[in-house]
Amino acid sequence: MVPLPGVRRSEDCGGWAVVVLTGEVDRALAPALREAVDALIVEDRARIVLDLEQVPFMDSSGLSALVYGARRAGALGGTLRLAAPRDQVRRLLELTGLSTAVEVFPGVRAACEAPCP
Repeated sequence: MVPLPGVRRSEDCGGWAVVVLTGEVDRALAPALREAVDALIVEDRARIVLDLEQVPFMDSSGLSALVYGARRAGALGGTLRLAAPRDQVRRLLELTGLSTAVEVFPGVRAACEAPCP
């Protein structure tokens, strides 16, 4: 995966591809997130954890990129999980109902170790 601003691939964790996001996930960063998901899909990696610990803010563009990632992973029989969202992001996920459609975990390790439904 080519390095993208605000998006980097971390070490895999228990068969999950971990993508670390940094900074605000808005219309400037959302395309890079989509590119990262697409790169993993090309590698046939459909079990993806997005580490949101360093994301202080997310807007509707970021939400759209999350939905995109979840759909792309799901189309290959995989899943997208979210790890360690900060308060603003967690509230946004809850208000929009996305937290009921995408699994949210307190940290990357928990997301990697939880059994798949």
